[in-house]
Amino acid sequence: MNVSDEILRPNLLIRALAWVWVRLGRIDEQKYREAGWKHYAEKLHFKLLRLCLSRKRFEAAEEIRVTRISARNFNQFRKKQAANLRLDPGRELTFKHSGSGGDIIYALPTIKALSQGRPAKLYLNPQPRKANDPHPFNLKMCGQLIPLLEHQPWLAAVQIHAGEAVDYDLDQFRQLPSIKTGRNSIAHWYFWLYAVSADLSQPWLEIQPAPAPRGKIVLARSGRCRNLDIQYDFLREFGEIDFVGTPAEYQEMRQVLPTLQHVECQNMLQLAAVIQSARFFIGNQSFPYSVAEALKVPRILEVYPKMPDVIPTGAHTGEAFFQSNFEKLVKVFWEKTR
Repeated sequence: MNVSDEILRPNLLIRALAWVWVRLGRIDEQKYREAGWKHYAEKLHFKLLRLCLSRKRFEAAEEIRVTRISARNFNQFRKKQAANLRLDPGRELTFKHSGSGGDIIYALPTIKALSQGRPAKLYLNPQPRKANDPHPFNLKMCGQLIPLLEHQPWLAAVQIHAGEAVDYDLDQFRQLPSIKTGRNSIAHWYFWLYAVSADLSQPWLEIQPAPAPRGKIVLARSGRCRNLDIQYDFLREFGEIDFVGTPAEYQEMRQVLPTLQHVECQNMLQLAAVIQSARFFIGNQSFPYSVAEALKVPRILEVYPKMPDVIPTGAHTGEAFFQSNFEKLVKVFWEKTR
């Protein structure tokens, strides 16, 4: 028996208690097996570890459990994919993604790498609205996103998913708890899943023809993923600034920047064109920033300390973690883009 098994192995008393509880019908053993435990006794032992034993030992047990679940789920979906995937030369490859919009933008390098020049069809799979979600990935969002995706010459088609079998299910990372949302680069989650890579320092979105430069700062700030140390009132000295985002987000930012102009976009292709025309872009970890990152426009990211899973890559970028550095970056970008 290795150290991992020893940490999770329940003693005789715990196994007896678990056996009685299961026999009384209070516990569904299958439920715990599906969740990565061998049986309920392991789960009960794990609870006692958390309550009674050292934090270090509990964390070691949790890491082992997460690794087991991730490895099991990964092996299951890889076997299923191998059985379904027909790699006929030149055949169109199909992909599915259930959002969010930013996650889809960060998945595009992996889709392109897996396609290897073959036609690629992407299915968008809108989800039921979640409580308190200001930007649900629903049919409306899909309709706004499709023009931008269809504009990419290497994507053969983009459609709403209606239950079709696909070659690559890009939602699978959500079944692997060792890939923790909020950690590392979102784009790399897909690299880990499919053993591919891409040069993220180069643009992976394009707008043709390129929009004429407007010479303004373009700003986006969603209600989520805000750095509490970052304030925007100092931007008043930099002239007119265009804002892209929802009307509610605009009204909130206008309280800070009274001369802020709202650029309303009918879809995400128009949004991308506005961002590409910017003198430079400022945004927090939201969909507009994912577009700026994919286009590689000069950009400053407001880093969210609790969930730093957006990693700027390549030239012409800055990361604002503290207020003084944010102000310094804006002044540097203002001079460089003159």
